[in-house]
Amino acid sequence: MVIATGPKGTVRNFSKRFSLSGMTGTFLPEVKAALEDVEGTDGPARIGETAAGGAPAPGDDLYDVPYAMQTGFTRYAPMQPIPPTKITKKDFKPLNPTSAFTIATTFLPLPKIHTTITQSQTYSVSSQENPVPAASHPTDDMEKFLARWKD
Repeated sequence: MVIATGPKGTVRNFSKRFSLSGMTGTFLPEVKAALEDVEGTDGPARIGETAAGGAPAPGDDLYDVPYAMQTGFTRYAPMQPIPPTKITKKDFKPLNPTSAFTIATTFLPLPKIHTTITQSQTYSVSSQENPVPAASHPTDDMEKFLARWKD
């Protein structure tokens, strides 16, 4: 697998070797000679290096800039807030302003935004199983009542 690490950098990772049996055909002499030097199942060592740990996560301040005011190929969207446990509001107000749009009638230019990164969740959820036993089958009266709609 080849991975691009920047404008001029790549890393090549190799998987472990495997074998096939029951195949027919012939190899070129150069391939046969190269196969004689192979020992074990480990593939070649990695070619190229990457920085340990990868790129750091974007700071929270990037998510505070309104989406429409951001520039560049990458935009940062804030995480949707956690919904309340009760609905108390009677009116609706959007959290963020809407984006302007135009319906395309011809071919559009190349996009200016390549990626939108959404902020990670900042809460955790815990749950447990329901200890209440399942409801019993209907009683005879209820069964007769429900039988009216059987076809």
